[in-house]
Amino acid sequence: MMSKDVKETPVIIADDDAMMRDLLASLLRQNGYHYIAFAQDGAQAAQLLGVAAYQEALVFLDIHMPGMDGLAALAAARAAGSKAFVVMVSADSALDKVLAALNGGASGFVIKPYTANRIIDMLDKFERGAQ
Repeated sequence: MMSKDVKETPVIIADDDAMMRDLLASLLRQNGYHYIAFAQDGAQAAQLLGVAAYQEALVFLDIHMPGMDGLAALAAARAAGSKAFVVMVSADSALDKVLAALNGGASGFVIKPYTANRIIDMLDKFERGAQ
């Protein structure tokens, strides 16, 4: 398998499930993303999104997390002026959650358990938009 070019884009993976974080990080590394920060809850995610280095990051944000949820973290980031490309991930595919995420400024929504193809589709969408 050919290795992909290393991408300079920083990535944030926010999920309270360590296995999901590891799985997603592994998939992202295979696709050239090596600058990965992790958050275990919405408050950590919001904090990372407020850091200048992550203003235009690629973000995978779980909706259901302890404390602050992903939708609240997204709202806080957008209120702070974040231009990050945020992909919401959730096992909860209820239409109101999907709409709340997209209306709140998410760039995409992936239902868990996600497939490699769904994540790669989001990477392609991000890379097309980032050009």
